[in-house]
Amino acid sequence: MPPVDRSAAARPAGRYDERPRRLGRGPVAATVVLATVFVAWVVWAALGAATPDVRSQLVAFRIISDRAVTARIEVTADARRAVTCTVQAEDRTREPVGVRRLTVPGGSDGTRRAATTVNTRARAVTVVLVGCRLAPISGA
Repeated sequence: MPPVDRSAAARPAGRYDERPRRLGRGPVAATVVLATVFVAWVVWAALGAATPDVRSQLVAFRIISDRAVTARIEVTADARRAVTCTVQAEDRTREPVGVRRLTVPGGSDGTRRAATTVNTRARAVTVVLVGCRLAPISGA
């Protein structure tokens, strides 16, 4: 059987409407608009996450005994709103040995300090500020 010549089996030019297909201006414009909206949403979400409602930090802690530690924290939030924070005492293996939730009341200043005592079931070696959030608005 003789070899088949593939060039001879080609379709006749122009017979089967084999022009390259191009997108019209409408679909291209819609794609550009959707991409722009998506990028704007990503930037907006990232900036929102970068500026939280509450900023907090552990200022200091002191080990009082095998059964208690004290912690001082600083929170910055809306001055009119109370802030609820969770403080955790940990042992040398980073296992939690005591947890305390405290509410820092609203005041006249956005940055407030508070202190608390965390009772522990074993000797703690460090204290961690797990996090703070705005307390619910009472009466709402």
